[in-house]
Amino acid sequence: MRGVAGPAPKKMRRTLLGYLPIESPIHTFHPIIKTFFLLIISMYPLLIDSPEWNIVGIVAMFAVFIASKVQLSILKFYTTVMLNIFWIIFIAYTFFGGYSPGYHVLARVGPILISWENIWWAITVYLKMFFAILVIVYFLSVSRERDVVLGLRWLRAPYVIAYMIGLALRSIGLSLIDFNTIREAEKARALDLKALPLTHKIKKFGLYIVPLVALALRRTDEVSNALDSRGFKFTGLRGYKRTDYLLSKYRFGGKDLVAVALMLGILAAILYFRYLTTALTPSSSMLLQGIAGLLGVK
Repeated sequence: MRGVAGPAPKKMRRTLLGYLPIESPIHTFHPIIKTFFLLIISMYPLLIDSPEWNIVGIVAMFAVFIASKVQLSILKFYTTVMLNIFWIIFIAYTFFGGYSPGYHVLARVGPILISWENIWWAITVYLKMFFAILVIVYFLSVSRERDVVLGLRWLRAPYVIAYMIGLALRSIGLSLIDFNTIREAEKARALDLKALPLTHKIKKFGLYIVPLVALALRRTDEVSNALDSRGFKFTGLRGYKRTDYLLSKYRFGGKDLVAVALMLGILAAILYFRYLTTALTPSSSMLLQGIAGLLGVK
């Protein structure tokens, strides 16, 4: 009796942070769209101060992750990082954010005054940073170094600049591989990270910096030797005229134009509400007003 064949495995494509299915809709766009996404969308959280709208941006980014078929499990690797960032921002703004006579004091810890104004600034800054980190993670999750190089070459950037940026982004993916290798080595030595308390996990992640830097320096030397052995030479910013064969295989079509127009249209709307209205300011935030009411701040 013949066995029943299981479902065929999905074909995946290597990206800077992991793997992405071949049938992902993002692959149908021109490579420059991924670069435009990073350059344009990353400006949104810088211009938005209202926590509600940053939360809308965060939810929209999760929807983009799902639509692009990016595995959300990749975000688990950044849970500890986001927790570290939260505590750093919360402590820095709450206890060392300064004080003005008009602030609403909620508590006093020795000589330190904890005010409502410093707390809402901590909430605002953290949500802005959360939104921005999701944008960067998405870009690295759907892009390859070749996409970045092709996008920059499409913008007529010098080849040496495009290639150096591509190598720098590629080093991020390699550093993640080294990070996973270090964690697997610790597990092989019977270290159970799940059993450790949060403070010990944070301390453990800080200790990873030394081996990661050492591995990064070693990999840099290996890459430079590999480039030199293949006769690759940087010829300056001008260099020689090169034929971009891979770039000739992509065409900037109507769908790409619509994507760029949509991103720029949203940016224009944000700029309008940012500088001509108060809709994106913390003073107009219903969320902050609700939290202030719970804390008894008038």
